[in-house]
Amino acid sequence: MTYLDYSATTKVNDEVLSIVEKNLFTKITEEELTPYKEEIQKILGTTLEVFITSGSSESNNWAIKGICKNSKKRTILTTKLEHSSVNETLKYLEKQGFTTVYIPLKEGQVDLKELERVINDDIALITVASVNSETGALQPVSEIGKLAKNHSIPFHCDMTGSLGKINIPFENIDLVSFSAHKFYGPKGIGVLLKNRDLKIEKLIYGKRNYNLGLIKGLIKALSLAQQDLKENYKKVEDLSIYLKDKLKSLPNTIINQSKNSIPHILNISVKDYKPETFLHYLELNDIYISTKSACSTTNTYSEAVYAITNDKKRAETSVRISMSPKTSKEDLDKLIDLIKREEHAR
Repeated sequence: MTYLDYSATTKVNDEVLSIVEKNLFTKITEEELTPYKEEIQKILGTTLEVFITSGSSESNNWAIKGICKNSKKRTILTTKLEHSSVNETLKYLEKQGFTTVYIPLKEGQVDLKELERVINDDIALITVASVNSETGALQPVSEIGKLAKNHSIPFHCDMTGSLGKINIPFENIDLVSFSAHKFYGPKGIGVLLKNRDLKIEKLIYGKRNYNLGLIKGLIKALSLAQQDLKENYKKVEDLSIYLKDKLKSLPNTIINQSKNSIPHILNISVKDYKPETFLHYLELNDIYISTKSACSTTNTYSEAVYAITNDKKRAETSVRISMSPKTSKEDLDKLIDLIKREEHAR
């Protein structure tokens, strides 16, 4: 099998899996979490408060609802590129009287001048993901954080697509979400980091027990990802350059990528080919990529690709190739050969 869908999920690292299995049936209470929270802070080099969750979806829900329920302000700033766990939470809050304002984009990135223009005294929260899951477009997180801080607005950043891949400082970010399964950790566990000075409403009430195996697995996976960050980034960058050079020679294949995209994700459009049909063709040959992000709505054009290309046709025919340090050039060659074969057959 040739797996090129690492932005959807990753295989659990063998060393991590062993730790999970040894502790899988041990439950601990909230009071017993302290040393594990401190270990996460140490790995990430942060003093932000740590909360253990079931994953990024819970973390995103908690961050957004938790801030807004304690705020007298009624406007939320975001982009049209967010994960469904953010979008659906905002829809819920709109029914509670909140207004969502979408920050204008420039080549898939938040336009900082436009962001400053739309900021007013009624902003309860800014929520922007660090990396778009379809195109890899990297947002100017530090600059957004500075603007938010200057206006005393809480800033939530969904770092599910970047943590373990690239280094983004947490300075000026009040809330951070991520999931372990995106960096070779176990599924079913994530983290919400929070500025200690910020008060947020609880999402879940009542006593809660935690699975020690998942917690230790997350910590080990996070440690491995952070210590090899630069080396792994360079490996993926080289693979991305190699793949793009090969794809540029194919007449019916177009690359949808901004200059700000991280190398782990490469979005392409295959002319006159429905994404689902193209994926099925690859799957028949044991190659796996994806259309859009893992939790997106099907049968619609990609807002993220449209934001970069301003071309609805390309946005309707886009697919995502996502790589990791475990990807090989041989994997990419298999993909390229199949695309070539199909182009010649048409």
